[in-house]
Amino acid sequence: MVTSADPTMTRANGKSAARRRFGVDTLRSRLRRAKSSWSGQSKGESGAVLILALAYLMVISLTVAAVTSWAANDLGNTTHFNTTSQLHYAVSSATNTAIESIRYVPMPSATPAQKTQLALQACWPPTSGSVSQLTIDGYGVTVWCSTYEDNTQSTTRVVTLYACLTTSPASTSAQCQAKPYLTAVATFDDYPSGGLSTLLVQCNQQNGQCGYGQTINSWDWA
Repeated sequence: MVTSADPTMTRANGKSAARRRFGVDTLRSRLRRAKSSWSGQSKGESGAVLILALAYLMVISLTVAAVTSWAANDLGNTTHFNTTSQLHYAVSSATNTAIESIRYVPMPSATPAQKTQLALQACWPPTSGSVSQLTIDGYGVTVWCSTYEDNTQSTTRVVTLYACLTTSPASTSAQCQAKPYLTAVATFDDYPSGGLSTLLVQCNQQNGQCGYGQTINSWDWA
């Protein structure tokens, strides 16, 4: 005997199947939306990472360029500093040579007019010509001296020295005096500590000894 299905059960089963299909469809839809969202986020993050990488490379490039420029400047400054130091050493050495020479061997060799500033002349007897010149560390330096003498004073001689580079336009004594690289003033006392009568002639003409005392009054770079 065949019994017909209960209509109420059939409708319930249909509704249940419909709910299941709706649930499955809803889950699939949500999964697709989530996948699409994840894909968009992944693309957005990739773009952000690329921008950060480019910014990082730009910062590194600028830093390397700045460090390279700084290092090049330091190397250039070191070279300039060494060159300037050598030049100062050459000029100072030539000037000191002139001071030590004229201290014991006054120039001119004859007694000059008293209390008179003499014209510029050699600071030491040159090996040739009439110019006191030395070459130190590749720099040629010429030194000119002008003496003021007063044998009645303990500061017997006041000598002004002008040092110039031999290769500079200041090739003559007048040009060097107008634009010296270094100007120094030295005072010499030609009287011995035991005392001596007033010098009537220049010390090297009277007793063969000069420069018992020495004072550097000034040392001025141009």
